[in-house]
Amino acid sequence: MPRQIPIPSVVDAILRGFEESHNTYQEWSGGSWLWEAPEYLICSTVARQIAEIDGAKFITLENGSKRTLEDAGARGKGRLSKDIREKGRVDILLWWGDGSPRAVIEIKNQIYSSAQYEGDIKRICGFLNRNGHESSLQFGVFAFYESAFSGERKSAKEKVEGRIDRIYYKVSNLFPNQFDLSLYRSDVNEEIKDNAWGSACILIKRKNL
Repeated sequence: MPRQIPIPSVVDAILRGFEESHNTYQEWSGGSWLWEAPEYLICSTVARQIAEIDGAKFITLENGSKRTLEDAGARGKGRLSKDIREKGRVDILLWWGDGSPRAVIEIKNQIYSSAQYEGDIKRICGFLNRNGHESSLQFGVFAFYESAFSGERKSAKEKVEGRIDRIYYKVSNLFPNQFDLSLYRSDVNEEIKDNAWGSACILIKRKNL
């Protein structure tokens, strides 16, 4: 039986997907950076990077929330939390090799305020919390891209690193002590003077998994 792909390999593939997306859009557009591109470019590129990992898995895009829970064996009885958004869709759904959902992956491009991502974090946690002992869902990932210009007080690199740290801090405080969170980040790239970009993944798991 083909081996299941390890979580660190999934995280590495996501970060590679952001890098490829940035480079691709820069080439296509004649120099524009990824923050000017639509998120679906990142989603499809990240999905392809995950698909190229050796091991047992399936990948779907824009998978319906309700169907995701049903296929994971987590639908159960009663109303779904409004955080899950029953009629919404998951950016990327990673499946186990046996055909059951394994991970919910949400993508964001250039974050300006916590309002852009709090809903995504609550949604991921809502999926993981739903009938957790019965569910096939193992983890969630919130992945995002940041870029910045240098200012009078901070360099572009310092701004990008600071934004990633602040987002991780705020996410960690949304559900304190309920989930295990880990931050993974790319190198901060300074291709043009006074400009920098980077990407990061916040891995979210239920406690004791």
